[in-house]
Amino acid sequence: MNAKHKIMTIAERFADYIYITSYDSIPKYIQRFAKLCILDWIGVTLGGSKEPVSDILLDLIDIMGGNPHATIIGKGVKTNALFAALINGTMSHALDFDDTHKDAGIHPSVCLAPAAIAVAEYKRASGRDLITAFIIGFEVAARIGIAAGQTHYEYGWHATATIGRFGATASAAKLMGLSPEQIVNAFGITGTQVSGLREVFGTMSKPFHAGKAAMDGILSMALARRNFDSSHEIFEGRFGLKNVFSPKSQSSDMLTGLGKQHHIQDIAFKPYASALATHSTIQAIEAIRKEENITAADVEEVQIEFGPLPYSVVNRKNPQKVLEGKFSVQHCAAIALIRGRVSRDMFTSKDLNDPHIIAIRDRINVLLNPELTMFETIVTVKTKQGATLNKFIKESKGSPGVPLTLPEMKEKFMDLATYKESLSTT
Repeated sequence: MNAKHKIMTIAERFADYIYITSYDSIPKYIQRFAKLCILDWIGVTLGGSKEPVSDILLDLIDIMGGNPHATIIGKGVKTNALFAALINGTMSHALDFDDTHKDAGIHPSVCLAPAAIAVAEYKRASGRDLITAFIIGFEVAARIGIAAGQTHYEYGWHATATIGRFGATASAAKLMGLSPEQIVNAFGITGTQVSGLREVFGTMSKPFHAGKAAMDGILSMALARRNFDSSHEIFEGRFGLKNVFSPKSQSSDMLTGLGKQHHIQDIAFKPYASALATHSTIQAIEAIRKEENITAADVEEVQIEFGPLPYSVVNRKNPQKVLEGKFSVQHCAAIALIRGRVSRDMFTSKDLNDPHIIAIRDRINVLLNPELTMFETIVTVKTKQGATLNKFIKESKGSPGVPLTLPEMKEKFMDLATYKESLSTT
């Protein structure tokens, strides 16, 4: 085949998009979404900087050392870009309060922002360059996540870890001005580092996934920049990501509208510091409690109906660790019933072992309803007075269809930025 008629690989198409995209080619309203993502990310990173996992990693960096190229947020310390991305990424996912792209099944900013900001600080890049790189990385990650589909997650892979690496790589590569050939190699280097298992949910290893994704994105870029080579078919090759990690994936639309359609506008910002699949239940119970003027003392039983994916993620009747409580819809629902709201400072050892909360958890049953879509939820509260109260949530607050307002986002940021100390212990 004539070279000029050669069919480009997915990595090559992405590389061209990354290389040619400029700040001025991105619509202003899309740039605004990136700024909101970065605002939210800084907030959750400041909050996460008070968590125990941050000090463990900081001690590690103190032992290993590193040139002071990039800042560890909230710590007043600088280290090399790799370690800064690792720690900032881990801290930003520690509270499970960060943004989510539902269609892609990933937490994009906790992988993208740590890599992009570390490289931007190292290079002394402009704000325009940072925003451009962030949007590019987001688009790449979202498209790969959407193509991988739900089955990738069902196999046990944590999509934020496996797919977030590519977004981090794309952002770092743009900021450092890699050539298209180098970008393709960077994707190949990233692909062979892919990992992250759902088995570790509820432990420090889950937020570590985000930090490692950010770190590996920078590492891939740095090696490729020195002409370290890799496969050009890391996505669609015989032993590439599609066939090994997600054989049922649909990659045909991965490149459709690339550069013209922007998935960042479908971002969801969290109002609660817990797994996204718990949010619809929290919202439903808060609404029932307020509308019906009931308290936990009035409740005989609660029934929560989920579709298959959330049912497999947050159905944890008896969480044993604080971080597991964020993945227990029973625990989240019990807090909502007792307190009337669920906030960041309610996920503590004290609350996890509170006899009153445990007693309410025991009255909560989670049922599988295959007819419900991804995050649709039906909550039924039966009272001791014989009333049956129902609430159906199609899309939880913070989602694109029910977005947080700018004042709500500012309030969330200020709450996190003034977060004094960790209340969580494992």
